[in-house]
Amino acid sequence: MSELHPIRVVLFSEVNSKLGAPFLSILAEHPLVRLVGVVTSPPGRLCPYFLGEEDQVDLEKQAGERGVPLFRPTKVNDPGLIRELAALAPDYFLTGNYQQILKPDLLAVPAITSINFHPSPLPRYAGWAPFFWTVREGELDSGVTAIEMTPQIDGGPVVMQKRIRLAGNETALEVRESHTIANVALLRQLLPRLIARDYPTSPQDPALRSYFSKPGDRDYWLDFGRSSETILRTVRAGYRSPGAYVRTDRGDQLTVLTAEDVGGKFPAPDAPGALRIESGALYAASADGWLRLWSLDVHGAERLASVPDGTTRFDTRFQARTHA
Repeated sequence: MSELHPIRVVLFSEVNSKLGAPFLSILAEHPLVRLVGVVTSPPGRLCPYFLGEEDQVDLEKQAGERGVPLFRPTKVNDPGLIRELAALAPDYFLTGNYQQILKPDLLAVPAITSINFHPSPLPRYAGWAPFFWTVREGELDSGVTAIEMTPQIDGGPVVMQKRIRLAGNETALEVRESHTIANVALLRQLLPRLIARDYPTSPQDPALRSYFSKPGDRDYWLDFGRSSETILRTVRAGYRSPGAYVRTDRGDQLTVLTAEDVGGKFPAPDAPGALRIESGALYAASADGWLRLWSLDVHGAERLASVPDGTTRFDTRFQARTHA
């Protein structure tokens, strides 16, 4: 059996990434991996996925404690950075939750290849915010995928994949957490093959590819003119930040965190969006029934759902989110 030699790796991840943090630890502690650099967010920029959460992580601090060179480029494809990374003589670039796109000149730097860990079962759910879109679309068959990186976003050959079956009632936060655990397991499983410089790949089937862009206000907006199921999927997809939102007939903006389908608990309203308060509980009419709204986000805290006095319905006309 031939002797295994350590591989030289540069890790790319956001500075506050709860995927990047365990990746950094695993790579730095492995006896056959030399973590020669970490590329992360520019100063002052944080990944929005993790804002406001407890147990914040800091890849800059982690790298510093381990003596690993850190790079925080505004533009990751800057020629100067490419030269600095090339000087590290990496065998692999590994990326996980890194939000800049690596272009061909940068991808050409590692001696072997670049591998991205994506939180979806590629070729489905390529692109932005797969946690959000997985929940918003009512997907049950999910997964995580390691791919070789190519100029096509999330389009390279599959190196390894883990399937995940969802129950269908998860929030996007719960999906993110389960997929983070699965991606960490995927890295551990794949590392021996990367160290051996021997890993199989298979091309993605372009006929199965689905690509999603970054969610906008209209994607987070709760349209009570639609079905209860559609509304509930949007609530779960938006949880917890930035949250799914709706406006009242008085112009107030509410961010809904939790809700429940109560079917035909009350007679059909004159129009979707009608509100009822029964025994202190807030109910709203959808296109096909009623929903109980359990909790709202109020200045970053979860509070029992209520509406200002005089509010009678939700506005079913789209309006962009107002940011405080």
